[in-house]
Amino acid sequence: MAKVQYNFPVESVHGKTHKREQGYHYTTKTGKTFYREREETYQKNQSPRQKWNSAAFAYAHKQLHLIESDPATLAQMNADWEAANHLDAQGRLQQTAHSWKFNMLIAEYKSTHPFA
Repeated sequence: MAKVQYNFPVESVHGKTHKREQGYHYTTKTGKTFYREREETYQKNQSPRQKWNSAAFAYAHKQLHLIESDPATLAQMNADWEAANHLDAQGRLQQTAHSWKFNMLIAEYKSTHPFA
């Protein structure tokens, strides 16, 4: 990130001038300075498999938040964790009902949306 002050001449500004900015300042070979807006997302640099895993992770977070916000479904989740002997879909032992349900939701998403 560029460390600049706003009283500098425009030619010396490169990159982002503030962390909340949506774009970048850049200078061409001819010496002209331009500002280009660019969406910064982690997703754009990911492979298709990483995007698939990220989508499963996001789905699990969203569903787990909905489950834990309701006391009745939270009690059911704890009972299901006990009934599963603390083992998730891959057969790994999970220490908490939260981690167990999170891994189960990831497995659910991946089974319904297989990686092509």
